[in-house]
Amino acid sequence: MSRGVELGALVARRNPTSGVVASLLRVAGRDELPAAVLVGLLGDLGMREPAARRLLARMREDGQLAGRRDGRAVHLRLDGPFGAAVRRLGDDLGARPPEWTGSFRALLHAVPEQERAYRDRLRRTAVLAGYGVLQPGVLIAVADRGAELAEVLADAPPGARVTVAGLAVDTAEAARVAVGAWDLDGVAAVLAGHADRLAAAAASPPGGGAGCLRRLVELTNPVFVDLVRAPALPTVLLPPDWPAARLVDELRGVLDRCVPPAHAHVRARLEAAGVG
Repeated sequence: MSRGVELGALVARRNPTSGVVASLLRVAGRDELPAAVLVGLLGDLGMREPAARRLLARMREDGQLAGRRDGRAVHLRLDGPFGAAVRRLGDDLGARPPEWTGSFRALLHAVPEQERAYRDRLRRTAVLAGYGVLQPGVLIAVADRGAELAEVLADAPPGARVTVAGLAVDTAEAARVAVGAWDLDGVAAVLAGHADRLAAAAASPPGGGAGCLRRLVELTNPVFVDLVRAPALPTVLLPPDWPAARLVDELRGVLDRCVPPAHAHVRARLEAAGVG
């Protein structure tokens, strides 16, 4: 399996419907929403109530959502590595790229085959945190993501070795390595396709109510899901004509047009549920 395919497979383990829940929280402008309101909003997107409840239950079981009880209501918020990745994506969107310091942060891991469930969890968590797959047993990043890996590193089973190290590389070699570690050619094609799709949708009026919310999520959720694969790398490590800036511009245009009416619909849902 190539490193690019391996990275894509690791990210693909996330169910895109998890991104829908993150999108609803983003549109609401809240860190948490009552479970009953989330179920209603998922219904507005065409998901039947039993399926919506199963989705939220699965996300809680997977550590992607955490709950807080308030009387008879349960309020849900993003949690775990998934929540950290969503928050980081919001922080990184359109931000200045980091500077190249001349070295990668390397995560070297050797995990016994009988502990492969832990190995897979470690790799998925690291990829969500922004690491690329240099080769089996070696993950690399351009910034220290230790805080996002602390929980999984603390759970390392006996016999597993996980080492954090620096990997000094000259700029030209680092750029070559980055192409494979993050599958940059594949990511660029996906991001450019999203930018073209959003640009084509610009002529469509946003509408209002549940239809507007549905249209917004249809347009943006695939973008946010795939932006997780778009690493925040220094410009000198990226291929020419990297399409992220164009995609962000198109995405902002969609958000500017569609978020206000979609937010109004979410507010109406909250008011109907007696939530201030």
